Amino acid sequence: MKILLLFILTGIMLSACSKPGIKTQTADLDEQKEVVITNDMENAKGVVPGWLNENTVIATKEPFAHSGEYACLTDDSNQYSYYYKEIVKNIRSGVPKMATFSGWVYTTVPTPNFAIICNINDNAKLYDWKAYPLDKELTKTGKWIAFSSAFYFDDLPLKPDMEIGIFAWNQSKKPVYIDDIKITFSY
Repeated sequence: MKILLLFILTGIMLSACSKPGIKTQTADLDEQKEVVITNDMENAKGVVPGWLNENTVIATKEPFAHSGEYACLTDDSNQYSYYYKEIVKNIRSGVPKMATFSGWVYTTVPTPNFAIICNINDNAKLYDWKAYPLDKELTKTGKWIAFSSAFYFDDLPLKPDMEIGIFAWNQSKKPVYIDDIKITFSY
């Protein structure tokens, strides 16, 4: 009976230590070709390293979130989404060749002026930025649509001390929601 109780307590402690909703896949860094970071918005209100602008993440009822209860809302009050920002060397050693930002988006207007932005900062100054417009993908309103945007860094000499930021920018000012984000850094 004591052994069974020990196994149950160990299982409870291990499950309490995990953080559902925000995950980073790791592997042997020498063989690792990608770092994958996912965020389903469910834990955005907590202190999550690397993520900013959590005031844009709200409990949604109309529309329902793509998964769970929370999604990021961009509109006339918040034109910038929940934001991932990290120093390159903190993601893993080396510099990425590409970053892919994917997830689900829900728009209330067809073809909104909406884009995924990738900022590169060097010593707190803007070094470069790239935009991936989603207006052509967002022609239908009232449903969740999968998106994927890729940013290549071959033309930039990235350095380990530079900072990468990835977020959505809603210039249409009409409500557009994002959920179930996945960021993949390829090396």
